Amino acid sequence: MKTAIKRVIIKSAMTKRRKDEHFDEVAADLMTLPENAAIDYNNSYYFAAHDMEGNAFFYRLGQRGGVNGPVAEIWFGFQTHDGKMYMNSQMLYELDKSPCKVKCIEPLKKWEFTFNGAMVPVKPGEDLIAEPCGKEVNVEFSGIFTSSEGIFEFGRDTHVDTFSAAIAAEKWTKEFKENLKSVRSQKRTEQFGYVESKVKVEGKEYAINATSIRDQAFGKRIWSDMNHYSWLVGGLQDETCFNLVTVYYPILNKVGLATGYHLKNKEYVPLVESQFPKEQKLAGIAPTSGVATAKFADKTTCKVEFDTTIIFPYVFTDEHGGYNVFECISTFNFNGVKGAGITEWSYNQDRSRLL
Repeated sequence: MKTAIKRVIIKSAMTKRRKDEHFDEVAADLMTLPENAAIDYNNSYYFAAHDMEGNAFFYRLGQRGGVNGPVAEIWFGFQTHDGKMYMNSQMLYELDKSPCKVKCIEPLKKWEFTFNGAMVPVKPGEDLIAEPCGKEVNVEFSGIFTSSEGIFEFGRDTHVDTFSAAIAAEKWTKEFKENLKSVRSQKRTEQFGYVESKVKVEGKEYAINATSIRDQAFGKRIWSDMNHYSWLVGGLQDETCFNLVTVYYPILNKVGLATGYHLKNKEYVPLVESQFPKEQKLAGIAPTSGVATAKFADKTTCKVEFDTTIIFPYVFTDEHGGYNVFECISTFNFNGVKGAGITEWSYNQDRSRLL
């Protein structure tokens, strides 16, 4: 079947499915890890904030079922305006012993999140990868996220053209259709807002008050299921925000599944197409600088240049293989407008799957 015909079929089916479905935003915000969650079930909370003075943090608590009970996957790193950088020294905890705690104060509007635990000072090493440069210390962090923006739900709000392009490029088989259901089983929402936070470390206290992103995902997630993803997200000096992401799965590996938006005037304008250089997909390690481009539903385009300060590495292993995630604190130039945020790159450890 020709690709153009397949795209028409997919767009028609997706348009109908979206009319028939209802996504409960409040229920999604109140989602927690189900009792007896399977090892492949994930409920994760993510926050990140950056100001133009050099203060920045990223924070992730992934709640997940485990062989011996629920576990917490932790990513937490920050940098301060005076050049200090830290990252968590342990990534996996029993859930009830997690140093990260997240609480929804008011759905769609207010969240509280904290960290109290061990971190290690780091500095940019080879290829800007964070390397320890001191002894482990205790860090106390507290943040309040508030927002008056709406929520972008990726299954509901991603432009149908990006879904149809990814699916139509593949060969349709019975196995493909079954595996596609697994890809769709995870829900993910994003919301921009503002964070007021404090971090206490080594006798000093820093305030990080800035534009922030909140991300929540729940459903089936096996890290090694993915081949690769590229993610650029940030706030800009013109008070707009953006998100560009492309994910490659074994069943969606030809053009990948692109999604994202440009948030302006309280409206999420969905991404229609994006381009990341091919070498970024194949590298196996996060780029320290580069360029991506995108087109949005309102027919505007963007050129996003990024430069990274430091790269925080996280490694996942499961029965199916290994997966490397690189969380990068970066600055942006979005069509000439400066900004700051996160570039995140991930790669399956089986390099043959990146081709």
